[in-house]
Amino acid sequence: MKKLLIVLGLSLTLLSSLSAQEIFSRGQVVDATDGRAVSTATLEVRGRQEKMVAVDNEGRYLIPEMKPGKYTVTVLASGYEAQQFFWQGKEGDLSIIRLRPLAARLPMQDLSELLTEDLGTTTEEDIQESSPLLTASRDPYANAAGYTFGPMRFRMRGLDSPYQLQYLNGLQMNDLNTGYSVWSLWGGLNDAVRNQHSILNNELADFSFGGVGGATLIDTRASGIRAGSRLTYSVSNRTYTNRLMYTYATGLTKSGWAFAFSGSRRYGSGDYSYVRGQHYDAWGYFASIEKRLAGGHTFLFSLLAAPTERGVASGSTEEVYKLVGSNYYNPNIGRQAGQWRNARVRNNHEPVLTLSYIWEINKGTRLTAATGYRFGYNAYSALNWANAQDPRPDYYRNLPSYYTYLSETPDQETADYYAMLWRSDENVRYIDWDMLYHLNSNNYKETYDAQGNLLASGKRSEYILEDRRTDQRQWYGSLLLNSQLNDNYRIDGGVNYRINKTENFNVIKDLLGGEYWYDVDKFAENEFVDATKAQMDMRNPNHIARKGDKIGHNYLSHIQAINSWFALRANYTHLDAYLGGQVSVTSMCREGLQQRGLFPTNSYGKSETLDFVDWGAKMGFTYKINGHHFVSLNAVAMSQAPVFRNVFVSPRTRNTHVEDPQSEKVFSADLNYLLRLPLIRGRVSAFYTRINDRTRNMSFYDDGHRAFSNYILSGIDEQNAGIEIGLEAKLSPTLVLNGAFTYGHYTYVSNPKFVQTVDNSEKELARERVYWDGFNTSGTPQTAGTIGFTYNSPRYWFLSANVNYFGRSFVAMNPIRRTDQAREELAAEFIKRETFDGGFTVDASVGKSFRLSRSTFLRMNLSASNLLNNRNLRSGGYEQLRIRRAKEDGRMTRPFDSKYFYMYGTTFFLNASLQF
Repeated sequence: MKKLLIVLGLSLTLLSSLSAQEIFSRGQVVDATDGRAVSTATLEVRGRQEKMVAVDNEGRYLIPEMKPGKYTVTVLASGYEAQQFFWQGKEGDLSIIRLRPLAARLPMQDLSELLTEDLGTTTEEDIQESSPLLTASRDPYANAAGYTFGPMRFRMRGLDSPYQLQYLNGLQMNDLNTGYSVWSLWGGLNDAVRNQHSILNNELADFSFGGVGGATLIDTRASGIRAGSRLTYSVSNRTYTNRLMYTYATGLTKSGWAFAFSGSRRYGSGDYSYVRGQHYDAWGYFASIEKRLAGGHTFLFSLLAAPTERGVASGSTEEVYKLVGSNYYNPNIGRQAGQWRNARVRNNHEPVLTLSYIWEINKGTRLTAATGYRFGYNAYSALNWANAQDPRPDYYRNLPSYYTYLSETPDQETADYYAMLWRSDENVRYIDWDMLYHLNSNNYKETYDAQGNLLASGKRSEYILEDRRTDQRQWYGSLLLNSQLNDNYRIDGGVNYRINKTENFNVIKDLLGGEYWYDVDKFAENEFVDATKAQMDMRNPNHIARKGDKIGHNYLSHIQAINSWFALRANYTHLDAYLGGQVSVTSMCREGLQQRGLFPTNSYGKSETLDFVDWGAKMGFTYKINGHHFVSLNAVAMSQAPVFRNVFVSPRTRNTHVEDPQSEKVFSADLNYLLRLPLIRGRVSAFYTRINDRTRNMSFYDDGHRAFSNYILSGIDEQNAGIEIGLEAKLSPTLVLNGAFTYGHYTYVSNPKFVQTVDNSEKELARERVYWDGFNTSGTPQTAGTIGFTYNSPRYWFLSANVNYFGRSFVAMNPIRRTDQAREELAAEFIKRETFDGGFTVDASVGKSFRLSRSTFLRMNLSASNLLNNRNLRSGGYEQLRIRRAKEDGRMTRPFDSKYFYMYGTTFFLNASLQF
């Protein structure tokens, strides 16, 4: 009996020791379509313990030192669908993990001009093929918001681009003049910028303090790009017609070098674009060099650029759309010698150079230093004219409505005549380029100064095509430290510094048949007897300009910004928490390069320098109920400096800035429930964001004052609240169901101050209160939902489809229509806020992979958007800033009609990629 007890005791001791042993697993992450290693993957292991495991250059991984038990493993890699499954804690039982690439998607619809369309500027930078949300994500809602909702200009939580921070190799890239993201700088270079890391909304990143709209880091290191060659060809019917792209990467060699190169071209004549006249000619080039040295030192260099020329489509009124019988009419185009020509063309080439140094100090500590430089040109063409009729076809005086409801003395007969011309004469519906050339080439004039001296003689152009240039020179610098102090604590912190000098000017692109242009202020010339008032530059008076000469305004914007931030993270079995803070300083000034006749003492030289000191604090936690159910809370309070374009009243003409400029005050929080199971994953969130003290500057040509007018709004407060739901369920090994839904309530919660000035005077024309409190903000559907499925065949083909709904989009408001004067003088129907009708769309995609040889693979994908061909969904719109006034007493009688944009009907994107 005694011997039996001894044997039993020894057995129990042995079993106990065996059960206490820590186990491990090793394997490889590969592409499901071609079996190649995915070297950018990471494995997130959750259960009795938690680990983040990165794979090596061959996609191999090792999960060491884990206690036996049940774990959930999530595998993430940029450009691939996330995979999640149970691991039973047995050694070696994970083995090969196969990730399926994300399907090729339709390029997102470009944004067109909104409120400031009369100046030829935009309220948002154009969104190109990439978007801050177009990255591999484990979040089903974020995937839907980035892809499926994109054609309706959807913005997560109602926040626009300046609240989403963008980084390239550690350098913050948001435009310092406007705050917007600059994805167009690397448009078409999909392979080069594929490796991205994003955080959503209020979360804290390990590379940035982040904004309230999230942050994205693009990593272009050569070793992160898959070794080998990739040749891609695409065809579409949206903006460009064809795309050709080639990428080659060596991977990391035994000597520690890595090289990667990529080039692309996207092109189309505009004859086959969805909106006529959107010609496209875009190139892209990229080079990256990486060298790893002993002792954990790495040097990285990259160069990328995307020189682009493309025609732009603008919105128009409902009256015009009905006259031409299409919601995709483009007022920017017309025929010249039988060929379509676009007056609004974007032309830019802005290379970006980056140089980085990484020091792996020890196993848990990394120091990264980076510097970069952006340079080049950015042009946006537009017609200009002097002492001549407005050549734009949808100018209000050219429409039938000018003779009916916009007239004090309606003339139906004349209105019917104009309607007949619109329907029958192409030169009425579109820009009559031949007529402009005819007028200029027959306009022989001798031009004299005020003293009677001959300045020029010949064909004087009254119409020209000018390029409106914003040429930036920006230097970037950053320092980043990441350190894992121990199993429970981690610190991150960094400094970002940016210096920007932007030259803003116009240049003559085409004299349109003439020989010279008289460069004076045409509005001042008609307003003042004193000829010096009309001088653009008193230091160079009576400027006779030829093709290629600078004309109009000419000034520099000088902006500097430095940001310092830190974060402390704590990770425990059931609780993760973080705390972060930042301090930033922004300074800006205007430097005039002209002495304007209207403002001789306030236009040339540097203005007062404006300084803004801002702060930020973030905190959050995740409570891990178990390995599959989580509750998290994120909160941020911060201030944010206004951008240059909203601070100066009329930077085209003078140094005056807005009265008492303020930093924005931002508070945001979200509460989330996350579900992570091998067969189902999802998130339910409630969010709230409050932004106070926004400033906004809008400019347009005011017929009443015969000058460019500026509306400056200050004290704008906005509140965004709502819910988000995202769900993905694996119904079988091959069938996945996905869905996403959001309901937001985005409103103004203040009545901002309103000041009106004009370019040819320092005087205030009006100072009033704008009654916006309670009105919904614009720019995005505030209700959106999608449900769909993806079928992944074992034979390497897939099929997916989604049904989508969009609703509660609102027109962008004209502030003057909600002032005391307007509420007294205008009819109630013009004070109300316009809501767009909602609607449904259907999207689908199909693809297949072919293995041509051991190392050669062909992938083909076809995506189609809006299969129901719903052409009546308004994706945006704005109230024109002009208001018709009575001739007798100047009372407001009726605002001009709103202008709209429509979502494209059925579009497709066919993509073929050869990998070898």
